[in-house]
Amino acid sequence: MAESTSAAGSKGEAKRELMLERALEAFVANGYVGTSTDQLAAAASVSKQTLYRAFGDKQGVFTALIRAECDRVRNPFLPLVDRMAEVGTAEEAVRDLADRFARSIMNPRIQQLRRLVIAEATRFPELGLFYWERGFLPMLDTLGRCLSVLDARGLLDVPEPLLAANHFAGMLLWIPSNQTMFAAATRPVSESELAPVVDAGVRAFLRAYRRDEEAG
Repeated sequence: MAESTSAAGSKGEAKRELMLERALEAFVANGYVGTSTDQLAAAASVSKQTLYRAFGDKQGVFTALIRAECDRVRNPFLPLVDRMAEVGTAEEAVRDLADRFARSIMNPRIQQLRRLVIAEATRFPELGLFYWERGFLPMLDTLGRCLSVLDARGLLDVPEPLLAANHFAGMLLWIPSNQTMFAAATRPVSESELAPVVDAGVRAFLRAYRRDEEAG
């Protein structure tokens, strides 16, 4: 009996995951307002009654989607905190951080989620805050920890790690992330476009934060 209950629970969870996956595709394609519950049900090949039982209504689907996606976001900098204690030079360290950050944030799924949350932040301010606090702030905090390690080792001069982390994010992602936000359908960011932006961000950050003796 326990095995049967467990199997039923796994099947129900799989169906819920499928509905959320299809909902992401529908909301990305049509926006929140342009997506109906009929479309959400049809996309997941379930009845509207099944959709309502799982999420209540369209707002419930959207809320569950954003929360589930935030829970899936993996902090790309956690493995790098220890690495920063061993890396040889400031340039090598900042390059490692930049590559990890750019690849993580510019992931198409992350950008889709970010665009959805920003588009509906006025309609659902609590979800905007949730995404900010659960998705982005933890990454900035851990990036700040990485920079603090480099500061303690004398490779960088970082008196305010969180501020420096924000500078780092802006230098790397202002151009490609905004291009994706506004023109993903017509001008997606290619690898050949992303690479020089990341290179320039690394150089700018090093000019701003490398210690004088390291710069020389």
